[in-house]
Amino acid sequence: MIMLMLLGITTAKAQFARSPYVTRDPRLDKLVDKQAELNKEALKARTVLEPGFRILVISTNKRDLALDTKTKLMKLYPDQKTYLYYQSPNFKLQFGNFKTHKDAEVLRKELSTSFGENLLIIPAQVELKPEKQENENRP
Repeated sequence: MIMLMLLGITTAKAQFARSPYVTRDPRLDKLVDKQAELNKEALKARTVLEPGFRILVISTNKRDLALDTKTKLMKLYPDQKTYLYYQSPNFKLQFGNFKTHKDAEVLRKELSTSFGENLLIIPAQVELKPEKQENENRP
């Protein structure tokens, strides 16, 4: 009995695979092309890590203070990124992605009015967008 059922299922699969009524929807080709285009755009827009500088805003063992400072920075500078790291026993808040020390120094002076004079410029691997790199290399 089981053999007959298996034989019937196998026969049905074979007939379905050879069926002249199964066709590929042409919209599927359009979707595949669109996905390939989106993948190319995503590759262009991805960030690249390069040597640069960030501003160390705070190093504290008080998590709430570090989070409050991060929130304040994000409100004041929504276009810049903040990075909160935990290195026992301290929370370290780094700010920005600067290619040159001079760029970081300009913003460090601006931040010192709100966050004090103890801001440090530190070397770091910074995130740069490919378009930024091309624009910086142009004369």
